[in-house]
Amino acid sequence: MFDIFTEELEVLIKDGVSNLYWYRADLHKAWLRSGVPAKMADKVYKAVDGEGKKLTKRQQMDLLYGELRIGDYNRRLEVSRNFVRLLVEQRIFTPQDEKHRIDRAEHCALKLREVIREQQEQREYRESIKRRAKEASKETYEDQLLRLREDFMKYTELAPQERGYSLERLFPRLMSISGIPVQEPFKIVGEQIDGGIKYDGHYYLIELKWTENKVGPKDIGSFYYKVDGKLDSRGIIISMGGYTDGVVEGLPHGKEIKVLLLDGVHISNVIFGLYTIQELLEHCISHAAYKAELYCPHSIKK
Repeated sequence: MFDIFTEELEVLIKDGVSNLYWYRADLHKAWLRSGVPAKMADKVYKAVDGEGKKLTKRQQMDLLYGELRIGDYNRRLEVSRNFVRLLVEQRIFTPQDEKHRIDRAEHCALKLREVIREQQEQREYRESIKRRAKEASKETYEDQLLRLREDFMKYTELAPQERGYSLERLFPRLMSISGIPVQEPFKIVGEQIDGGIKYDGHYYLIELKWTENKVGPKDIGSFYYKVDGKLDSRGIIISMGGYTDGVVEGLPHGKEIKVLLLDGVHISNVIFGLYTIQELLEHCISHAAYKAELYCPHSIKK
């Protein structure tokens, strides 16, 4: 069953259940079987519109959810889950009248099965990440991090161009020992992508910079364009040298937040064990989600 109750689910439930039953009396019985309090069900069933006409089944479902929304959230969740079961467990969709739009109920049932499947995949993915992290002993992680740290210190002494190449080798290793799926660098027509990761069900394109100069608005805007052209993607820029003043203000306006900004201090803190890459990502994502800040502070409250 679903983990997160969304507006999309509510619309599918209303459309699906209202079209599953041809007779209003059958719809009323379905409410009661699904846990709707009898008093509430009777109130909605007897409701009329401004002209004194009985509400359509879809209008009744709207009114019912209005009543459920006023009350206890857990009850609304329980009723909604029972409604979803009615639809996804329905195997035969046979119209009872030539005007009966049973096909709408069938369509909603298919969509609900898809949403449930997607949420199940996300749940299994999160659990697999936790499982891998638990299975990997702390000693093994620390040993690998120590070797990576030693290489990192050597890379800091290289020439600027060589440092950039070394970062492309170091980043996948850091993701690998952290149990995060990583995509190696690749090229598509007109674009060079430094790689990508999958974290908490989202894909992130990666841009890696280790140059003498700080990254400016032009580089951010160029990467934003790459990210914006991909299906359901987000992006992370890692500029080891930091960013110029006003770089956030230079981002494309009127677009949803899709790019996070990390610098050399963030990455060094992970490599030297101040916090894990997962803790850093959660820290950055929360700042972007709650405060619309693409560049998060270096310190993390644990």
